[in-house]
Amino acid sequence: MTSVPPPRGIPLYAVAAIAVAALAMGATGGAWFMNGRQAAAPSPAPVVEKGAPAAGSPAGSQVGQEPAPPAEAASDLPAKLAAAEKETAALRERVAELEKLVPKPKTADDKIALAREMVECLRKGKSNPESFRRLLQLISELDPAMGPYFLERLADPDETADKDPLYDLALASGGPEVADWLLARLTDTGTPEDVRRRLLRVLGGGSKELFSIRSLPVQGRLADTAFQYVSTGNSSERQAGAGLLGGVDSTESRTVLYRLASTDADNSVREQAVRSLGHAGDGETLAWLDTFQATISGLEAWQQKRLQGAVDSARELLVKKYPR
Repeated sequence: MTSVPPPRGIPLYAVAAIAVAALAMGATGGAWFMNGRQAAAPSPAPVVEKGAPAAGSPAGSQVGQEPAPPAEAASDLPAKLAAAEKETAALRERVAELEKLVPKPKTADDKIALAREMVECLRKGKSNPESFRRLLQLISELDPAMGPYFLERLADPDETADKDPLYDLALASGGPEVADWLLARLTDTGTPEDVRRRLLRVLGGGSKELFSIRSLPVQGRLADTAFQYVSTGNSSERQAGAGLLGGVDSTESRTVLYRLASTDADNSVREQAVRSLGHAGDGETLAWLDTFQATISGLEAWQQKRLQGAVDSARELLVKKYPR
């Protein structure tokens, strides 16, 4: 506040006396006012100095300390704790149930055990419906780790299981051990002819519901064998070679498959070549399929249907890898 200078002619001591008188009157008026309020309002709680116990409070309690909980609140604590523990136990049980729904990775021993069960189902044969249904369920579990076990059963002359489906299971399992075994059977002149025919049939798409070239590594001498087969005069070998080339991702393999699909005299070879392009093809193969599809319209109905099915299958696989 800006101070106002005293009026001229009034001594300074007089001004001071007036100020003191005003302060006294203000204090007296304030006291009258407060007395009136206190008369109307309830009297406040007595002020307790810091460090001194309040009137009526237990000795030793200090101002600012948390008051002790009421007796009824303290008695509720055990019940609340028990409820919390029950809820925690329920949550743990639920987590355990959910963990059971998550499939755990199978060990090598687990996979071999499944392979043994599959062979046991084969031994019982199709005459046992439950065993046959179980075998169909287990087929989805095929894994490269199972291949050596199936090869062991094939090599055992005392094995009572039907050998034909064992060949299918071994090739469908795939893996490097099976690839080496396959190369030996295809190149060995001592391989029984029925075994050879069976292998060529599977590789050529005769077991496409079970076998996939993606599970079988085709490289080195096995890839060379595939290129040799597609140039022979034997349609079964050309068809098997076309199937094997589906596992060779190269410009050379695609060029050969384009030629087989377009010009081979055997419709089954053409069909298998198109299906293999679904595995070994690239982004340009999709455009090639569009052109190829236009060329099959003049074929007989049964030929056109099979080739169209192969085109659809190849396109479905390629679109996933090379979306347009």
